[in-house]
Amino acid sequence: METEDLHIRTKMNSKKESILDKEQNEMEWPITSGNYVIGDTNSSVAVVTLASDYKAWGLKNYAICGTCFTANFGIEKIITNVLANPNINCLVVCGAESAHFAGQSLISLAENGVSTMAGSRKIVGSNSPLPYLNEIPMTAISRFIREIKIIDLIGNKDPASIQKAIDSFTGEKRSEAHIISMPEIDENSWKKYANLVKQNMISKRKNK
Repeated sequence: METEDLHIRTKMNSKKESILDKEQNEMEWPITSGNYVIGDTNSSVAVVTLASDYKAWGLKNYAICGTCFTANFGIEKIITNVLANPNINCLVVCGAESAHFAGQSLISLAENGVSTMAGSRKIVGSNSPLPYLNEIPMTAISRFIREIKIIDLIGNKDPASIQKAIDSFTGEKRSEAHIISMPEIDENSWKKYANLVKQNMISKRKNK
């Protein structure tokens, strides 16, 4: 009787573990909203076309492809979605630069990281008026810099050469997904950054 009970309990535990694994594997991805299209989620490459319309280019073999216009919320959304898919280890940055220098800011983030003075996380070397990544944890920023390779094709709007970059990248799968939450952006999200933007613009003028 004890052996039979043990067999039943083991079978039930295995079933629970199987259900849990299935739920984890079927977790909704991407995990934050944006202007993007999902491709092959097993691909190791994400693509950001900055201010260019990715829909007209007919790219393929990517995990996710979308636009990015801002160096704060836009980049934070990229980090959030890219880290949530453990297959992604490369980000191709291409297309026309945005008015807020989102592309240049991504490259600066990869090369220089962020400064954490005055309670804000500011992208070092960014030309954007709003280069602050305050809506996501520092651990996520650090992992993005450490684990994701950036391919700089800013200004390149040739689908063939961008596709070649996507297809030519090979890299090992990351060890695990890194799941973080990010607040949804609305018309009030920008207001708390008004003073930071003002200070940043004053500082840029002084340094000229």
